[in-house]
Amino acid sequence: IEASKFWTVGPSSVYAPKDNMKCYEVSPIVEATLVFNVGQVHRRRGEFDAAAKSYDRALEILQIATGFVPGEVTNKNVIQHPVVIPILHNVGQLQYRRGDLNVAMTTYTSALKHAQILYGPRHVHAASALNCLGVLHYHANSSESDEDSTNSAETTKKNGKPERSSTRKAMGLFRQALSIRTENLGPDHVDVATTLNNIGRIHVQQDEFDKALHFYEDALVIRRKRLGTNSLDYAATAFNAGQSLHQKGELDQAVELYREFLRVALMKFGHSHRDVAVVLSGIAQIHQEKREYDKALELYEESLCAGRAALGEYHSEIAMLLNRMGNFYFERERLEDALRCYRRGLRIERRVLPTDHPNIVVTLSNLGEIHRQRYEWDDAATMYCDALEILRKKYENHVDIASTLNTIGLIHDQRGDACLSLRYLQEALIMRRKLLGDDHIDVSATLVYIGTILYRKSVFSVAMELFSEALRIRQTVLGRDHRDVAFALYNIALVHQQRGCYEQAIEYYAETLRVEKIVLGERHRDVSMTLFKLGEVNKAAGDLEEALKCFQKSLDIERSLDESTSSSESDGGRRPQQTSSDPAAMARTLNEIGNIHLARGDVVPMMDAFNEASRLYRTAGLSPNNVVVSGHLYALEFSCPEAAPAA
Repeated sequence: IEASKFWTVGPSSVYAPKDNMKCYEVSPIVEATLVFNVGQVHRRRGEFDAAAKSYDRALEILQIATGFVPGEVTNKNVIQHPVVIPILHNVGQLQYRRGDLNVAMTTYTSALKHAQILYGPRHVHAASALNCLGVLHYHANSSESDEDSTNSAETTKKNGKPERSSTRKAMGLFRQALSIRTENLGPDHVDVATTLNNIGRIHVQQDEFDKALHFYEDALVIRRKRLGTNSLDYAATAFNAGQSLHQKGELDQAVELYREFLRVALMKFGHSHRDVAVVLSGIAQIHQEKREYDKALELYEESLCAGRAALGEYHSEIAMLLNRMGNFYFERERLEDALRCYRRGLRIERRVLPTDHPNIVVTLSNLGEIHRQRYEWDDAATMYCDALEILRKKYENHVDIASTLNTIGLIHDQRGDACLSLRYLQEALIMRRKLLGDDHIDVSATLVYIGTILYRKSVFSVAMELFSEALRIRQTVLGRDHRDVAFALYNIALVHQQRGCYEQAIEYYAETLRVEKIVLGERHRDVSMTLFKLGEVNKAAGDLEEALKCFQKSLDIERSLDESTSSSESDGGRRPQQTSSDPAAMARTLNEIGNIHLARGDVVPMMDAFNEASRLYRTAGLSPNNVVVSGHLYALEFSCPEAAPAA
């Protein structure tokens, strides 16, 4: 929202001298104009409170002179002088600057009505007011996103994402402004570029990055032509376009536009400026995504330095930069460094932000997750409970409360307190059902967590109900061929196996295997594990032939992973690996193969399998006594010494 410039008046705005007067009498129009211009001086000097007083006084003079009654603007209740429009624009701009969006909307609506009455509905002054109202609704949508979804403005679905009424209003206002400006000013005017840029921002809010880029590119062409490549407006649109490209994953093009903005920002502001810090952080994030970690860290540190120089240590944007650096270190598994950044960020946020600000909740959650990764359950629970306390003070029911309850439940499960874990998870489930509906994917996740605890407590019937409902939700939402569907199928198969329902267990393990092969490929650790479980069930059902086939296929996959890991190590570890080899898993499978050969009386393959299992357990740092032999046989560590040849 741009403030208007100084306003001038012509001779007709000054009264003629009266009969015996030797000087001119200043009309209210001239007085209001002079007071308004005083406000402009205050504004340019950064004295915004004084500027606001001048604007309000100028508006009051016009209202008294014209008999205007504050309220709805009509053809009969209107200030009949064009100076009212810049006055209203500047009043509204300062209200917007203070964050009084609703008050600013009222002021700009008055400016729009005055422009339409004084100049007509298709005048550029009307377009300016429409554009400013669009900006206010755009920012109203941003503030709505922090409110409880059950209490926020009316929403509809667009491309799978909620579209709030303020978003629709903003887009409608921008399109009206664009039509009027294009009609009056031509398609390549800088004001047209401003509105194109604003429409692009609305599309970004809706994650419509291709559409956003279309408008940004048009705006960029105009601003490059009219303002030059050293203009801040040109650079701002370049940055916006870069953000959309970044979201699309087109990283090289995005960083090119980010660097264009950086070039102009350094030229205009120098290194110690907030905008320089922001764009450096964006470039760092791209290098992080490209796995160029040294360069990313260098830029994050440069961004933090620029931000501190511009804003000081205790500023919300410094905390945000520290959180980004914490995320970087967390991704690199440098948990101590991540903890340090998050703690510094939290200290700043608690000093400069309201106690219930969502950024504090995010930082507490980040700290909690690091403690959880380090198995520091008490500290993890403390952080998440602090976050929960803030959320409960702000909302009665909210998806973030449900998510935090869910995480606290998992922490208590990991620390071994199943009863307390179930209490939190059940509360999370109730809230998620209420807010998201019974068929939401997050509901299925909580169902699985509760079901897993009950499975471990041998409450198989309830666990089966929960796993089955989770499966139904996931198949409905994700389709039948999805990894999360495979997890649900696997859990159901486990329950059937534990209950001795081998036919049903085989059915669900087989379906799990089908999905995993589609999603993960034929040679994946999860595929191997499912084959092992199929082997177990077939063995328990008495089908030793089928069990042996399953165990052998599982072993083949484990050996291929072992060979792949060795190959990766020999070429410097440059090949990405899905997982490392697991000698204990291979030993367990060989143990089962040995027992099947024992049951069939095949002595040579039995001894081969048991010997190799014993060796692999040693490789894994475990005792060879982990080999379990079905039947009567001397301990293998005595009958088959480590250096003895295979029988």
